[in-house]
Amino acid sequence: MFKKMFAKMGVGAAKVDLRLNETAYTLGHVIEGAIVIQGGNVQQHINLIDVEFWLEVQMKSGQMHTHRVESLRAASSFTINEGEKKEIPFTYHLPLDLPISASNVSYFFKTHLDIEGGVDSTDRDPVRIKAPKSLYQLVEGFEALGFREKHHSGKFNGYKQEFAFFPTDFLKGYVNEVEFEVAIEREGIRVLLELDLPSFGREREIKNELFYTNDELSHPSTIARLLEEAMEEMMENPRDYEYYKPSHYDQHSHHPRMSGLGGAMGGFAAGMLGGLLIENLIDDMFEDSALGEIGEDIEEAGEDLLDGDFFDGGDDW
Repeated sequence: MFKKMFAKMGVGAAKVDLRLNETAYTLGHVIEGAIVIQGGNVQQHINLIDVEFWLEVQMKSGQMHTHRVESLRAASSFTINEGEKKEIPFTYHLPLDLPISASNVSYFFKTHLDIEGGVDSTDRDPVRIKAPKSLYQLVEGFEALGFREKHHSGKFNGYKQEFAFFPTDFLKGYVNEVEFEVAIEREGIRVLLELDLPSFGREREIKNELFYTNDELSHPSTIARLLEEAMEEMMENPRDYEYYKPSHYDQHSHHPRMSGLGGAMGGFAAGMLGGLLIENLIDDMFEDSALGEIGEDIEEAGEDLLDGDFFDGGDDW
C-alpha cells in the first residue's frame, strides 16, 4: 500500500533513460540507441513514451531560445512490473537542413515517460550535430586555393549559418573576404558564394549560386578548379553578380532574408542550411520576446558566436 502511494508521488516509480550509441552524429545520418524503462517498487501502467528532438539557440544577449524539431511516439499503453527492465530500440534520421552545432547552437533529446496516475519521468540527452563530408570537401577546395578560415566562421544569427574565409594567395588584394552558405542535398551541395570587394563608402558584395556534385567534391583538384573558375568569372563580370546589403530597416524586419539577386536566390534561400526550420524558430522567438530585442539580437549575434574555427577539429564523418 505504502509502495503504491510513494510511487504515485514519484518515489520508487518507473524511470526512463534514452541511451544513444554515440554523442555526435553527422547531418543526414541515422541516430541509433535504445530507450530503457526501469520498473520501480510497484507495477505501473505506462500511457506512452515520447521522444522530442530540440534545438537551442543562445543569442548575444544571453537569452536562450528553444525550438522542437521533431516529436516521436516511441511506445504506448503497456505495463511495467516491479523491478522489470524493458528496452525499446530507438532510431531517428537526421534532416539535412539543420544548422551545425556551434558555441551558440546545441541540440538535445527529451524523453517523456507518461505514467498513469503517477509522476511522469523525463530524461534529457545532449547530442552534437556535425558537418557532412561534402561540406568538409568544399572547404578543402577553398583551402587548396589559399583561403583560410576566419575566427567568426560558422556564425549562426538565428536564421542562417555562414562560413567565412580570407585570401592568402588567390584573389589577395582584390577580395576582402569570401563567405558562403550551403544547402546540403543528396546529390551534392548547393552554395551561395559571396565575395566582399574593397570599395569606398558602401560595402560592395557580389554573389553567385553554385551547385557541386558529390563526384566533383570527392576530387580535391576538381573542386578547387571549379571554385577558382567561378570566382574568376564573378570578378571579371561583377555587375552580373551585384548585391548590396539591405537597409537598417530590412535588417530588423520580422524575417531576415536573402535579397539582391531576385528570384534566382529564392529556391536556394528556402533550402539553405537551417532555413526551413529556423523560419519557425524565428516565429517562436518573436512570440516570446519584444520585437526590438530580437531584432537587435539577430543583427549583433554574428559578431562573436564562435570561439574557434569550424573546420579545424578533424572530425570523422
